[in-house]
Amino acid sequence: MKRRKLYLLSFCAISCLFSCKPPSDIIIDDEKEFVEENATHIKMWMMDFEEWENQINISQRKAFNKIKDDGIQLDQTYINKNDFDDLIRSSYEAKNVPDIYMVSYGNLYKEVQAGRAIDLSSYLDNKVWDDLKDTAKEAITYNNKYYGFPIVMEPSTIVAYNKKLLKQYGNKDNVPTKWSDFLDLCKNIKTNLRKDNKKNIYPFGVPTGVACAWGTWGMQHSATGGLAITEDWSTSRIKEKGYKDLANLWKDLYSNGYVPLSSGEYTESVFDVCDGKAVMTTCGSWSISTVLNQYKDIKDDIGFAIMPTFDGNQDKVTATNGGWAYVISSECKNVDKAIEVIKFLTAENEEQTVDYFTRAFYSKASPRKSIQTILDKKKNEQNDVPSSWIDVISGVSNKAILEPIYDWNISVAVEGLLEEAAMGKDIDSSIDKCDKAVTKIINDNSLSGKNPRL
Repeated sequence: MKRRKLYLLSFCAISCLFSCKPPSDIIIDDEKEFVEENATHIKMWMMDFEEWENQINISQRKAFNKIKDDGIQLDQTYINKNDFDDLIRSSYEAKNVPDIYMVSYGNLYKEVQAGRAIDLSSYLDNKVWDDLKDTAKEAITYNNKYYGFPIVMEPSTIVAYNKKLLKQYGNKDNVPTKWSDFLDLCKNIKTNLRKDNKKNIYPFGVPTGVACAWGTWGMQHSATGGLAITEDWSTSRIKEKGYKDLANLWKDLYSNGYVPLSSGEYTESVFDVCDGKAVMTTCGSWSISTVLNQYKDIKDDIGFAIMPTFDGNQDKVTATNGGWAYVISSECKNVDKAIEVIKFLTAENEEQTVDYFTRAFYSKASPRKSIQTILDKKKNEQNDVPSSWIDVISGVSNKAILEPIYDWNISVAVEGLLEEAAMGKDIDSSIDKCDKAVTKIINDNSLSGKNPRL
């Protein structure tokens, strides 16, 4: 089953095709979308995610635009996630900035530093802010001000596996908890694949490219008890033993042919497991929704597990709690109207917010305590999502840390370390190189003592 690519024009662009007086509605995806005459258009930039998630977001935009007496017309443009940061920066330079846009928790600090995201503290009642979970508050708070409204919390790193292939080629029912045992399993799978002359299936998939920089944060933490720099941002941690262990793991996976030399988008990695191209793969919690939206007929053949660790202990951090916030641009001329959009989509409207998470098959957690209480009850009353999947997501999420907000180039340096290990380069030399690069970033940017979360 292949993903059908979603192509969308900005509704703002569509509107320009009409005369000054718009029609009462237009047709998008065989469904009417109402157009309010003389309304203020609020431009919103969205990440182009998996098709199922885009469809949820589109339907919620349509629901907002059915309100024909609020003086607001919501326009959305879907942007490739790999181009998003560059386009946001260039939009400010060109003075063509969206009113609302999505920012990951890890990138929000950058928007605050640049003066691009406004303080939202006074635009929503205190009871709305008080309804946020502590972790969600921390993700959006700088200098005791709220610079975005959190949309979701989702573990970035778990393992998906094909039960039939795992049993057939690995003689296992479950994924091992220890990396050494996991490598033995990969060896066994590869040996049996070769016996069956299966050349188009690989044992495991790992994050590659840009995803290797952020998709391994949880693995870094489980290996070393922290991330690439110290909490106060003063010192590189690359020479911690765990980073050498992680680099050697990457070397073993690649040198033994357990993972493909190249792979597709990390956000779509679960497709390989569902299509029988991989026995196991690293993925994020959103993959549960992908399975149930696009591979529901084989859901009983798919399992999810916590990432292995070097000591086998999984009662620790194995992932970051990634996610996204809506921010309002410093160039927005209609902040009050933009706030009404955020209220409807995620901040106050209970019906729309619950609908989003239930249609996402509980693969994400709500940052709102009241909504999560509802979702926890509904999860226990449904049969679509296997309880074992929910247990994995809950277990990982409860221990996960927030995405780091230090300079992105630090994560890129770690990505380089793992890529050099994958190419078979000397591990010690690569660690020295990475350590020097991270130390230079700290010094060049005067990061020491500047962590705003301390």
